[in-house]
Amino acid sequence: MEASFRYFVVHVVYLKPFSEIEPLVPPHRAFLDGCVKDGSLLLSGPLVPRTGGLLLMRGRDRGEIESLLSGDPYAKAGVARHDLQEFQPVKACPELSGLLAGG
Repeated sequence: MEASFRYFVVHVVYLKPFSEIEPLVPPHRAFLDGCVKDGSLLLSGPLVPRTGGLLLMRGRDRGEIESLLSGDPYAKAGVARHDLQEFQPVKACPELSGLLAGG
């Protein structure tokens, strides 16, 4: 990925009971593994209680992230939606300081 990124918090909102989503967890996580490898996914995990998840992503623009997320097995099956919110990191612990502008 290029050096200039925009950052997004993605709220994964379950639209179906978790019992319908659970069989899709392994392919969803495999999809996320690909996002980690390509550098677009920085952090992810389920919410507690299990009503969805949270992703911290980066890309050139919102469209790039939306396009990428359209390939998520959850989206393809219609069991979850992705609510994106762009943000600008300005403070970070030392381990994450590379996310800051000029980092």
